[in-house]
Amino acid sequence: MHDLPPEVVIRKAQPRDVIQAKAILDDNRYALGFVRKAELEQGIEKNEVFIAQSREATVGVLHYHHRLDSTTTIRQVVVKEEVRQTGLGRALVQALEEECQLRRQQLLRLKCPIDLPANGFYSQLGFQRVAVESSRQRPLVVWEKPVETRDRCGDKCLQFFITLTNSAGKIRRVVELWDESGDPRNPFQRIIFTPLFSFSPTIAEIRRLKEERGSVIMFDSGGYQVQMGKVTYEELFDRLYRFYEKNRWADWYVLPDHVPNSTDSNKEVGFKVQETIDFARLFLHRMPDELQPRVLGVAHGRTPDQIRRCIEAYAEMGVRYVGFGSFGTSGPNGAVNLVSRRSLSLLHLAETLAREYDLRLHIFGIGSPGYLVRLADAGIMPSSFDSAGWWKAGAFGNIFFPEGRQLHITAMPTWETTTQGMLRAKKQSNHECTFCTDVEELRRSRIARIMHNLSALVDTLELMGKEQ
Repeated sequence: MHDLPPEVVIRKAQPRDVIQAKAILDDNRYALGFVRKAELEQGIEKNEVFIAQSREATVGVLHYHHRLDSTTTIRQVVVKEEVRQTGLGRALVQALEEECQLRRQQLLRLKCPIDLPANGFYSQLGFQRVAVESSRQRPLVVWEKPVETRDRCGDKCLQFFITLTNSAGKIRRVVELWDESGDPRNPFQRIIFTPLFSFSPTIAEIRRLKEERGSVIMFDSGGYQVQMGKVTYEELFDRLYRFYEKNRWADWYVLPDHVPNSTDSNKEVGFKVQETIDFARLFLHRMPDELQPRVLGVAHGRTPDQIRRCIEAYAEMGVRYVGFGSFGTSGPNGAVNLVSRRSLSLLHLAETLAREYDLRLHIFGIGSPGYLVRLADAGIMPSSFDSAGWWKAGAFGNIFFPEGRQLHITAMPTWETTTQGMLRAKKQSNHECTFCTDVEELRRSRIARIMHNLSALVDTLELMGKEQ
């Protein structure tokens, strides 16, 4: 993301970082003024503090606030004197700019004492001097920078939110294997999971990835569990609200949604769509102010009118990020999404409406690279998607390749699933990773298939001309 020394990471601050962060701010009191510890702690709780961390030490801090008028104010930004002129300050501001783009903020704004060299730094970053204000101690220069707008899909890249298993130990193993492979790409950059139906160690492991790797976290609502009859929609609403209120460390919060079943009548689907809209409006109204800009509303429906009603309702509520989840399903418990002609038609409409209302569009539950290729061929390019398909496919004996081909290599053998057939598939797709060096190992090892599939999925994003 940034051209930084290899030992430095830009991430969101956590409560344990407050002492070192406060020390840096205190060392620069002449430039920044006195910053109260309680103010910094509140910023960390609201997820509005970035830090630059080098090994075990904090070397930079950026404290900001997203206002509801689409302006983001920078309150303090500073790096330690010994690491200045290394790009850390620029990297902190760039991290904030990227977040502003995701949240559809329109303007960055800050004030800097007129006698400080930092004014030159802001000018170099593209900020414009718009005013000079008087203050009790010294005049303040007001700097502003419009947030760069993104392309039609709301972002420069198709963002992948990885869905991980519900076992903390298996999550650690997957991350370790990826790191050991030497692949420099980071498929754990964005993670989606359902906290209400995850074990406590799993939640702790996800939070650790956020703290140590800077992963962007999306809390899913658990609507699928309602669909499976494991909890009522009313119970989900109450439990989800309590959890969100107590856990403000995520980056995105999916609003409660009442997922229709494929077997529902048209009347039942219409009822669930309207209930999704009504409960989302109530839920959003009750949410803490600092979480409201971070919500994602789910659009369901069997008809174009229902999709339109959902997206128009979210736009009216001020929601800036919407998700599409109305695929047909197959497999045990309807766990596999199908990209049918009807789904593609509704997706086209959802993308058109999202673009019309200047919203980001997420697609839930992409099964394999083949689904991504099919969407691209249909001219559909969302802002983001999530997938557990790489894991599920590997667990059930399937491997896939970047161009979309999928092989069931543990069932009755065909020529395609022989060693020669798999080698040919690899050659045709130009895919190579640590996990498929030995194609026979793929047949024997579940974890090798899972890791190979993850690598192939990341390859697919690059082949589509998009960054992961």
